[in-house]
Amino acid sequence: MDKLTFHVLTTKDRAAVIPLFQKCFELPLEDLDISWNYRSRKDSYGFWKGGDLVGFALGSYHRRSGGSLYIDYFALDESVRGNGLGTQILQAFLANFEGSVHLFPISETIAAWYSRNGFRKSGGGYYVYNTIGLRSQAHKHTQTLRK
Repeated sequence: MDKLTFHVLTTKDRAAVIPLFQKCFELPLEDLDISWNYRSRKDSYGFWKGGDLVGFALGSYHRRSGGSLYIDYFALDESVRGNGLGTQILQAFLANFEGSVHLFPISETIAAWYSRNGFRKSGGGYYVYNTIGLRSQAHKHTQTLRK
């Protein structure tokens, strides 16, 4: 079984992100372009298995929110869903960040998944996760992912 690896997304990874974005979201490619161009270069990750991109998380900071990170897109290929891998990836992602993480789920099903993973509903349909004080719990998931 191939091990999952991850690293910060770079310009060369964009070509691999596009088809996965199109599979996971019914949105125009222009939406990805905006998030890609304004992504945090240190808080946006790609997840690979056997040399293939199987997931990504694009994070960005909005001027009005100070140090809060927004996950613009979190995608996981259908081929690797349903076995807890998404939860491990999300928890590893959160373990590398300290502060508030915000996102806007695209469906009630996805919103319920984020709720099970520690996010709580906030204003305007957004969900928020406060990592302060929760890093030790997320650290356990990071260690599991790296094994």
